[in-house]
Amino acid sequence: MQKVQKDGTPAEGREKQCLPDGEAAPQTPEGVRAPSELHHRVEQLDTLYQLSTLLAAHRDLQELLDTAARSAAEVMKVKAASIRLLDDNRTELVIKSVFNLSPEYLNKGPILVERSELTRLTLEGRVVYVEDMADDPRVLYPQDAKREGLVSILTAPMIFQNRPIGTVRLYTATKRSFSDPEVNLLQAIARLLATAIENARLRDEHQRHEQLEAQIRLATDVQRRMLPATMPNVPRFDIHARYHPCYELGGDFYDFIDFDGSLGVAVGDVVGKGIAASLLMASVRASLRAYAQDIYDLDEIIERLNIAMTLETRDNEFATLFYGVIDPATMRMTYCSAGHEPTLLLRRGLMRRLETGGMIVGIDCEQKYEKEIVLFEPGDMLLAYTDGLTDAQHFTGERFGRDRIEKAMRDAADESAADASNHILWEMRRFIGLNPQVDDTTIVVVKVV
Repeated sequence: MQKVQKDGTPAEGREKQCLPDGEAAPQTPEGVRAPSELHHRVEQLDTLYQLSTLLAAHRDLQELLDTAARSAAEVMKVKAASIRLLDDNRTELVIKSVFNLSPEYLNKGPILVERSELTRLTLEGRVVYVEDMADDPRVLYPQDAKREGLVSILTAPMIFQNRPIGTVRLYTATKRSFSDPEVNLLQAIARLLATAIENARLRDEHQRHEQLEAQIRLATDVQRRMLPATMPNVPRFDIHARYHPCYELGGDFYDFIDFDGSLGVAVGDVVGKGIAASLLMASVRASLRAYAQDIYDLDEIIERLNIAMTLETRDNEFATLFYGVIDPATMRMTYCSAGHEPTLLLRRGLMRRLETGGMIVGIDCEQKYEKEIVLFEPGDMLLAYTDGLTDAQHFTGERFGRDRIEKAMRDAADESAADASNHILWEMRRFIGLNPQVDDTTIVVVKVV
C-alpha cells in the first residue's frame, strides 16, 4: 500500500510542505489487496456513512462533532483527534471537540493564525502532514506535544463554499505516515463537518430569528394595547385617531386622558423607529399620564416630563409632543407644543397653526414651556399629527408637505372626524404611490359639531 511522508507525499518522492486538497495521489501497485486492507476500507466507508446519517438526522452539532472526532481517531487507528473552528474575528482556532487529549494539553496556549504556519497552510486548503511534532518548526508547542505523547499529525481543512471555517487534526503516538485512502478519508470527514457546522449555524440563526419575531409580535401587541381601544365620547366634539407604524413597532403614539368632564389629547413622536423607539415611547406616555393626573398647569406638566427624559435618557434620545386639554363646557382648549409639528386649526376656510410651547423634550432640563388657550367655534376642525405625514415622499423625493395637508383638511371640512382622517391619509398614500412608508404616521382629528 502506498505510504505518504510529510504533507502527503509518496515515501520515495521528495518532501513537500503539504498535499493540496483533492489532489490525486500516485496509484498503488497493481495486485490484489490484502484482506486487512479491504477490511480497513470497509471501516472507512462505514465511518463516512455514520457521519452522513448523523448529519441528516441529528440537530445537535456538538454530538456530531464529538462523534466525528472519536470515529476519525478509531477508524484511522490514531491516538487522538481534535476539531477546531475559526473564531468570529478569524484570527484564532478555537477548540470545539477533542478525543483523547488531556485538559493540560488543550490549555497549552492559543492557536493564532498569524503565528502558526501549520494553520495557515491548512486554511489555504491543503492537507498538512508532520512526521515529528518535537522537531518540526511549524509546530507552536512542541514540548507540550512531547509531554502529551504526540508524535505525527495529519491536518485537513474544513471548507464551506470556498471559505475555510476550521480544521480537523489527527495525532499519533509514534512516527507514522498515512496512505492515500486515509488522507482522502480525512478530507471527506472535513467536508462533511464543514457542511454540518454551517447548516447548524443556519438553523441556530433561523431559530434566533423566529424567537426575535415572536418577541416583536408580543411587544407589538403590548404597544397596540397602549393606544386607546375606543374613541372618546365628548359632548359637542367628534374625535377620531389613526396610527400607522413604519415597522411593527413604532415611536409614535396618541392618547386620550379622561379628567371627569375634560379630555386630554396627546400626540407624540419619539426619535427613531423599531424596538428602541417603542420602549422610549412607552416611557414618555407613562410619564405624561402620571404628571397629568397630579399637576394642573400644562406647561408644568411638560416641564416635569422634559426634566425626567433629560435625566433618564441618552443625548440622542428625545421626543416631540403636543398636549392639549379640551373642556366641552367652556369650549376651550389649553395646549402646549414641545417641538412638535404645528397642530392645525381650520375655521371657516382659514388655517391657524398652534405652535406655542417650547423645544423638544429630553434635551435641556432647564427649558421652560408656555401654554395657550384656544376657544372653539362650531365647525372648527383640529388636526394633530406626526412628521410621518409631512415627510411622506413621492418616488422623486418630493415631500407631501404641510400645504397638501392643509388642502386635504379643507376638502374634508364637512366630513366627520373619521372620514376626514381617512381622507387625509388617502391623499398622502395617493401622493407617495408605491413608494414605501419611511416613518411612523399618526393623526388625531377633532371636529366641533
